[in-house]
Amino acid sequence: MITLANEGPEAYKPELYGKEIQIIRKISLQQSGYTILDANRRIISRRKDTIDQIMQALSISPENPLCVLHQDIAKIFLIHTDSKKKYQFYMKVSQLDQIKQAYEQSICTVQLLTQRVNVMKQKHFNMLRDLEPLEQEVKKIELRREYEEKRYALTNELKSAHVVRIRQEIIEIQYALDEIETSKNEIDIEIIQQKKAIDGINQVINGYLTEKNDLEQDIDGLRELMAHFSKQKYNFQCLIYSFAQECEKYRSILTEVELKQIYLRKQIHTNEDLNHPSDDIDEQRSRVDQECTDQQEKQIDYEQTIIALINDIDQYDDKIHDQQLIIYFLENELREKQQDLNELIKITQDKMSVYGSWMSDCLKNIEHDQRFQKKPIGPIGCYIQCIDPHWAYAVEKHLAPIMSAFICANSNDEQILLEILSSYTSDYRSPIYVRTYSNELPDISGTLERIREANLLPMCDVLKIDHPIVESVVIDLKQIEATILLENLEEVIRVKESEILNWEIIDRKVKHVVEAWTYDGANIKLNTTFRIYTNEKQTIKYLSINSNQSLSIEEFRNDIRHFHEQIEQVNECISQINIVRQKTVDKLNEAMVVSADNRRKISELRKQLDCLNAKMTAIPDYSLNALRDKAQQYDETYADTIQKYDQSKEQHDKNRQHLADIVENCENIAKKLDAKIHQHNVITENLEIEQTRCNELQKRLKILKNKSRQMNGNILKYESKIKQLNKKRSKKLEEFNVVIRSVQEIQQEFDAITNYLKANEDTNEERREVINQYRIKRDAAKQYKQTYERCYQQIEYLKQFIQKRQDSFLTIADRHEYFLRNKFQKLMDKHDFDDCDIKIDHKKEELEITVRKHQKHLASLSGGERSISTFCFLLALWQSIYQPFRLLDEFDIYMDSEKFQSSLNILYENTLQYSSSQHIVFTPQAVDSQMWNNLSVPVFNMPTPKHSLE
Repeated sequence: MITLANEGPEAYKPELYGKEIQIIRKISLQQSGYTILDANRRIISRRKDTIDQIMQALSISPENPLCVLHQDIAKIFLIHTDSKKKYQFYMKVSQLDQIKQAYEQSICTVQLLTQRVNVMKQKHFNMLRDLEPLEQEVKKIELRREYEEKRYALTNELKSAHVVRIRQEIIEIQYALDEIETSKNEIDIEIIQQKKAIDGINQVINGYLTEKNDLEQDIDGLRELMAHFSKQKYNFQCLIYSFAQECEKYRSILTEVELKQIYLRKQIHTNEDLNHPSDDIDEQRSRVDQECTDQQEKQIDYEQTIIALINDIDQYDDKIHDQQLIIYFLENELREKQQDLNELIKITQDKMSVYGSWMSDCLKNIEHDQRFQKKPIGPIGCYIQCIDPHWAYAVEKHLAPIMSAFICANSNDEQILLEILSSYTSDYRSPIYVRTYSNELPDISGTLERIREANLLPMCDVLKIDHPIVESVVIDLKQIEATILLENLEEVIRVKESEILNWEIIDRKVKHVVEAWTYDGANIKLNTTFRIYTNEKQTIKYLSINSNQSLSIEEFRNDIRHFHEQIEQVNECISQINIVRQKTVDKLNEAMVVSADNRRKISELRKQLDCLNAKMTAIPDYSLNALRDKAQQYDETYADTIQKYDQSKEQHDKNRQHLADIVENCENIAKKLDAKIHQHNVITENLEIEQTRCNELQKRLKILKNKSRQMNGNILKYESKIKQLNKKRSKKLEEFNVVIRSVQEIQQEFDAITNYLKANEDTNEERREVINQYRIKRDAAKQYKQTYERCYQQIEYLKQFIQKRQDSFLTIADRHEYFLRNKFQKLMDKHDFDDCDIKIDHKKEELEITVRKHQKHLASLSGGERSISTFCFLLALWQSIYQPFRLLDEFDIYMDSEKFQSSLNILYENTLQYSSSQHIVFTPQAVDSQMWNNLSVPVFNMPTPKHSLE
């Protein structure tokens, strides 16, 4: 029997139990039981649940640990006790382990319930699977009922269909006839428009041809003028050369006349002198005279050589000038090509932006990556152009899935390309096709020949593909040679009805046309299932940027490279000519130096000859008067020669000036000729464009005329059919009101329903039995499903409740830890400890107590200090838990009297906060009984033990 006090504010139902609650437990061999009495020993209950309620209300738990601190525990609790054991002690004392075990047990319970509900769900699934045969039977029964009703309706519909069919055929044929006539009128209008357009283009072409002929005449006139000036240039060069020769001849004559004049003067002086020279002077004079004559002949040779070198230099200058003109023409062409290339590169860069702002950097990275065995090709759309803007939208719709794709030579290159593409974008990745690189194209000539014979336009005819590998991929993947372009859906229907596409297939040479596109983007499948897919027209993305250039970037670069090579070759030629010219100039300088030296020698020889003539007494061959007459004759010859030399020199200079004017005229004519040639090329290009447009319009006109002829034939055919149907219409019976389908469709459906009903005959009793079984099992499965769905809902509620309990446990654990650390630190501060703390790790299930005093570690503390630390730890635990009995046994065994007294004071202060708990202290030390009795703390002294010997 246990008697519990039931007083104070925490009393449990004092109006029922009074001030005491007595619990009696009886245990016998047959049975055991509980009896709960009030203060008057009146029986209140015999149920175990009532005891649990009392224990919960009074916070009594038989599982509460008895906190006993004796000397053996005090020794090892702080130092040698494992942190996990301290944690277990803390969890048990604080009753947190009960909360934790409770919600962990709840989790296990939820898992078991979930498993049971899953079993129920599987059972429901098996019930539904068992129900399926009956459900199929019920559906068959319902289907048979519907078919019986439908067969009756079809009988009446079939009667009406026979009557309506002819009228419907007449209406359809009349409608088709009206459409054909409308289309024919539109085609006739379009034919007239095309003819007007062709006439306008022909006028433009005639204007271009007239202008072209005028330019050709101007070019021919300029070329003739250039040839005339070239001829004049050659004539003036010949005249300059001849006048130079005459000047040289007159210069030599003047030299001879001067020598003769000098000789005559000497003879005159000699004749006047009466002295006769000696034989030695005469011999010496003859030798000097001969040497002077030889040097004069050499001087003539030197001057002829100089004139020849000067002529060579002039010829080299002319060649250099001609080569410079060639460089000028090449540089003009190079600038034009470079401008076209820059324009094409800009267009290509703008076109590249549709694949993503990162595509340019990505292509540069691919170009510089050395890991590729062969560089990938892509995006494919960069190599594709639509040469006819009219079909650009249809072409883009057909090729759009592969326009952003890349081509790799092998799987290794594919992995490297994937790595590069992933570094630039993660949300979208371009397709990659792996195939062996080969410049050999598939043979598509057979298919194209069949399509062109049918007067149809294959898609590859409006495409320009700049790379053979890309062209091969596009042919293999999108079959552009077997895809045709049609103007509208009416033309599609005409092509389908005319059966002009039904040719024989030849393996790898001739294919069937299985797909067509209209200019507005409608897609037509021409295989066994004829289908038409239309869509709203959108803006063109990949083929929207058109380039007027007929060459690709690589072809432009090759042309520019070729022009650079030509300019280098011309520069090399100019360099070689300059080298030869410089050598000629060096030879000219050497010849002029030699000529100057020779003139100096001649001058010296003349002076020497004058000295010898002065020494010797000449024997005159002539008389003095004869010599003077001869000297006068030489003077006249000299004057006449000087005049001729001056005239020749003047003509030479005039001709050189004329030659310079002619060269300048040649240059101006060459520039005009270049401008005319450029205009001629522009007009030729425009003429080709207009002729191409004219040819296309003529092709279109031819197609329209063929359509018009075909429509005329169709009109005649439909009119004859209408006449035949009108004749049959009068013989038919009276028509019914409403008919929607054809006779053939109704008859096929009627026969199918009749065959099905014959094959699945049954009775009404069998139907009712099957339906009743199906309803019973269906209702049972439905009810079972509702049951396990409610169980699922309850489990979800339990999971939410468990989550709340887990959150509450963490909150309570944090509060416990906070109060424990705060109380422990305050108690330790009262005993002059510093740096004391308690750390609790619920994940690792560890509890660490840190105690220091005057910088001493826990191991170096005395036994009393350890006892005080343990004592403070227990007191800190008491504030966060409720226990009815708290006992301390010899906790002061290692304390001195002062620490013991302070510990008792602290304990007393804490007991004032827990008035509902009883604190019992066992101590071997003396206690002041009077002081503690005054504080209402009873003190009991154990009697002195008696020894047996006494």
